[in-house]
Amino acid sequence: MNLLDRLSFLLVFAWRSALRHRRRSLLVVSTATVGMTGVLFSMGFSNGMVDSMIRGGVESGMGHVQIRPAGFEQERKIDRRLPNAASILNKVQHLDYPESLGSVFMAPRFEREGLLRIGSYQEGVIITGVDPATERNVSSFDEWLVEGKYLSPELQSDSTGIIPCLIGRVNANRMELELGDYVILTLGNEKSESVSVRAEITGIFESPMTGVDRHTVLVHRSALSNLFKEDSSQISNITFLTSDLSHSSPLDRFLERSLVEHSNEGSATHEEGVQEEDRRPPDQARGQPGQGDSDNQNVVSKKGFEILAFFQLQPQIETMLNYIDDIKGIIYGVLMSGFALTLLNSVLMSVFERTREIGIQMAIGTRKSFIVASIIMESVLLALAGSITGLLVGGGLVALLAVTGIPLGSFAGGIEMMGSMGTVVYPRISSEDISLGFYVAVGMSVLASIYPAFKATSIQPVEAIGGRH
Repeated sequence: MNLLDRLSFLLVFAWRSALRHRRRSLLVVSTATVGMTGVLFSMGFSNGMVDSMIRGGVESGMGHVQIRPAGFEQERKIDRRLPNAASILNKVQHLDYPESLGSVFMAPRFEREGLLRIGSYQEGVIITGVDPATERNVSSFDEWLVEGKYLSPELQSDSTGIIPCLIGRVNANRMELELGDYVILTLGNEKSESVSVRAEITGIFESPMTGVDRHTVLVHRSALSNLFKEDSSQISNITFLTSDLSHSSPLDRFLERSLVEHSNEGSATHEEGVQEEDRRPPDQARGQPGQGDSDNQNVVSKKGFEILAFFQLQPQIETMLNYIDDIKGIIYGVLMSGFALTLLNSVLMSVFERTREIGIQMAIGTRKSFIVASIIMESVLLALAGSITGLLVGGGLVALLAVTGIPLGSFAGGIEMMGSMGTVVYPRISSEDISLGFYVAVGMSVLASIYPAFKATSIQPVEAIGGRH
């Protein structure tokens, strides 16, 4: 009998043994199914949370890369203005971007912290000045509009100085505001002086993120800039959006090198390093600068600005990614430990019930190695059956929820603390999650069956056949 025949015989023997104890086998399969379903749902929900935070940050105007005033990454002060903004904007608009980056869109923004006031109601907001034509390419406020119309390039203010603005649904409901109502926007300048302007609500947007709805007011960049007499075209940051988040770091490096060359040599385009995206270490792929870029970053910072990739702009999302990577093992361990204990108990009881059968096998010359292998094979078959069933059930559940979403409206207060995360999570599982689930299930089944298998080989044939075991 060759090796293939032996394996086939072992497989058939183990399968028949499992079928002879259907109730216990069904218990093991059910436990594995529940465990795999729980693992897939947990991983899908975690992945969905991260996707929601990333999507919310990008669609609310964070983009994939931003040019900010130097020191923003440490201080996080949005009121600082970008020095030489017009020159920088002109340079990046005329760069020849590598084809590997796909489509690259950009939009200048002017942001100020302020108050949205009407009567006795007020709310702290970020007053964001945008250019409507370019803003559509880097954010989704125009798609979120539920009432009124988007900011019009033609109408930036009327003869009385009233400016149009867009507010979120949350503030509109809370302050009982409608289209055509007037509010007061109050902000401070660099001299700590209070500046106020009357604004007409021309549109109301409803984003998936409660925090964005509550703390964002959109106005024309020129209208906001005009409140500061020294400059009528101010910029806080330049936001870039590419065809995919994976292009964030390559675009970051390309801009650093291109702006350094423009500053030092007058003009250049630089594609080196963009094609080598996949050679960077994993921790750098999420937006952390590599050692080779440090000189460029120092030069850029000395020019008064810094270029930040997505995960530098949203460090809490990177923290969440690292947390999920760490927690995956714990989740698998907890869920699969319950499966392993159930399997251990089932196989051990099966061995005790089959004491006479095993004794007869040993009495007629069956090798101990075959007995051990048959018990382990039986455990693996049951684990695989449960895992496949769990994949079908868990995968189907995740696929359904990926379409319908999981509403988290009752947790809106806690969600707001997580920044750009939406109130609906769409679970997603990856091939890595599925593969890891299979490996863990098979590994647990082997480990759980080792002790019962070797316990079976310690049975004495004479005592087992005589019923004295």
